[in-house]
Formats: sequence, structure tokens, C-alpha cells
Amino acid sequence: MFVSESFSSRQGTQLTMHQPDLKTDVFSPLKLFTHMDVMYDWWQGKNVYPITMELSPSTICNHFCTWCMHGGYFGSHKGDDKSKKANPDASIMPLSFYRTLLDELVTLGTKSMIFSGSGEPFVNPNLMEFVEYTAHKGVDSAIITHGGLLTPEKARVVARHCTWIRISLNAGTPETREKIHKVNDFEKVLGNLANLAEEKRRQGSKVQIGAQISVEPTNLAEVEEATRRVRETGIDYFQIKPVILHPKSSSEFYDRDFYLDALYRARAARQMYETETFRVFVKEDQFAGVLAPDLERSAYRKCYATFFPVIEANKKVYYCSQTRGQEEFCLGDLSTQSFREIWEGERRKQVMASINVDECQPICRCHPINKVLWTLRHPNNNPNFV
Repeated sequence: MFVSESFSSRQGTQLTMHQPDLKTDVFSPLKLFTHMDVMYDWWQGKNVYPITMELSPSTICNHFCTWCMHGGYFGSHKGDDKSKKANPDASIMPLSFYRTLLDELVTLGTKSMIFSGSGEPFVNPNLMEFVEYTAHKGVDSAIITHGGLLTPEKARVVARHCTWIRISLNAGTPETREKIHKVNDFEKVLGNLANLAEEKRRQGSKVQIGAQISVEPTNLAEVEEATRRVRETGIDYFQIKPVILHPKSSSEFYDRDFYLDALYRARAARQMYETETFRVFVKEDQFAGVLAPDLERSAYRKCYATFFPVIEANKKVYYCSQTRGQEEFCLGDLSTQSFREIWEGERRKQVMASINVDECQPICRCHPINKVLWTLRHPNNNPNFV
């Protein structure tokens, strides 16, 4: 599943792609097979409903990251008047709508909810009520956020009810955070992380608190410094991954030497700062993908990960997180249909049939899942010898 060649770093050290520890890798696609009843239905060709749902409480964000796929080239999503004119769908999901939606999703087998989306989840003033109701229904919840709006009051709810939360830090200094996010809140976010870590200890909570840096030329030199600053907050882990540009991006794809340098720095940061209580996850699979000559396009020829949709705050359902906001991948509108009606409808079948993996976001969220499922459907390794 990973590139097998060794790479020479800028200092002459051999870099070889490593397999993750499947017992501790929280990002492993093999977690899918803890739901064997669902996977059996998938194998039989049945219409499998989402185990994990991703939902946008808000399409509005008060940051404007330089390479954000949503704000960068799907139209502005900041909450000022000018942005609303550019994006009339900018919206906040009502709590009453979410409660009704979740009630239905529970009956369909949804077990977890990720609050993320094209906007910043915490822009929705009712996000903590979303989290509390999700816990009330027995569904696990998680949040992906830029971290700038995580107040002490909200941290108490997160620690009490969330399974995990991950903050997109993307810098090791205030100056670089401002260059990328267009907001100067670096120290504030680190303070928010430290407060959340303390709240976790106070409550005896099991919430996993993480931060991440998506490595690009602006923050490349700060990978180690970012890891150090994050460890000082007392949270659980730091994730280091490469920025992978969408095909619709106007920016040019970074060259091979950049990704090799980024991988070298990521591994150095892990070696320097990882401890028994602070993990440093280097996204080896994503680095392997961007370093492969074909971006691992040949690893599968069809998207089998058809059960990881996204629901936007404007109540539209999209095929996946990389297609949100693109009408050709919209499965339906929850303003006029139930989720079940959308999931079993003809429109979803049409969208699924239209997916061309050569034109999709490379190394996407479902990329490792697709590699596994494609291998199951197309074995070429003497499968009767186990």
C-alpha cells in the first residue's frame, strides 16, 4: 500500500516509506472492517448507509486559508456582505433541522458525526447543542476546526461529549499562521489547546485532542517548531501531512523535491518530539501518494467509497467532502426530501456512475479506503493462499 523505494534526503539519509502500526493508527482504513455487517452488505451489492457522516454546521468561515478548497476556488465563504453576494448559499444550519435529521440518520445506522465542512463549525452559535444532542442519541461526535473560537465554555462541552477534536494550526509562528489563515490568532489557538487539555484532565475525559499542519512552502521550515509548540500545550497528538491541491486549483502542484523535504522534516519532528503521551502522526500514506509517479491513480479505477457523503449547512447532500459545493455532485436537497429518499433515489445513482477517479481530488480522504476495497474486488495475489 505504500511506495517501496527509498529516498535520499537533502542530508543523505535514506528515507523509506513505513507501514503504520495498525493497532494504534487512528487513521487506518482497516477500521472499516470492525463493521463486518455493513461490509458484508457492501460485498453483496446492497445499498449501504453511512457509518460516519460529515456535516457542515456553517458554510461561513472567519478565516481565509490560502489553499482552502472551499474559500479558494469554490467561491468566498466568509461572513461579510461582500462574501454573501459572491456566495448566496452562505448559511447556518438550524438546530431544529439538525435534530430531525439526526433522528433519521440514527434509524439508518449512522454511528458517528464529524462536524467540519466548507465553513468553520464554531461559527454556528448552536454547535455545542449539536454536540450535546448527538451524544444524547448515542452517536459519537468529532470536530475539525481552526481553533480560534474554542472558548473555555465550549471546551467543557467538547471534553464531556466529543470522541476527538482536531485543530488546523498550519504554522509554527504567528507570522506564518497569519500568512496562511489571514488571521493573527496563533498564540490564542495554542492557549485554547492548552485549556482544552486541562479541561480533559479535570473531567477525566477520553476525548482525543489533536492539531495538524498541512505542509506547503510557506510553513515548510516550521514543521519542527510547530510540533514543539503543540506538544507544550499538553494535547494528545500532532498530525503532519502534505497539502494536496485539488485539480480545480489555480496553483501549480508542488514538485517532488518539496515533498521529499517535507517528509524528511516531518520524520525529524517525530523523532525529536514524540513521547509515550504525545504522538506525532506523519501521514506516510499521503506522502507516498504524492511521491508516486501517477499519484497512485492506478491503485483503483472506480470509487467504491460511495457511503461517505457530506451534508452542507444549506441542507444539500454531496457525494463526498471533495465534491461539496459542486452542483454536478449534489445528491439532493434535504429541504424537500428525507435522507433516505436521497440515498435511495435515482439522482444518487447517476452521480455515482459519473465519478471519474482520474478527475477527482488525488489522495483524498477516501483514497486509502478505495485502495482496500478495490483490492478486495480485484484480487491479484493468489487469494486462496492466506
